[in-house]
Amino acid sequence: MTGDGDRPAITPDLKVGELLGAYPELEETLIAIAPAFAKLRSPVLRRTVARVTSLHQAARVGGVSIGSMINRLREAAGHE
Repeated sequence: MTGDGDRPAITPDLKVGELLGAYPELEETLIAIAPAFAKLRSPVLRRTVARVTSLHQAARVGGVSIGSMINRLREAAGHE
């Protein structure tokens, strides 16, 4: 699946920091998926953990299905 214009595709391998950099409007969706992700509002965590953590790893930490997470993020981004 391709991204939207110059934005990357939302895949399990995409880093959380890349997702939020390219799709800042998805921050609240990500937090709604797993409340533990609210910590991503911290600029320090954004510059550190989010840069090296993939969506697949984040799903594991948040205790959610990666498929469900990816589908919700794609839907919120307007991707099919």
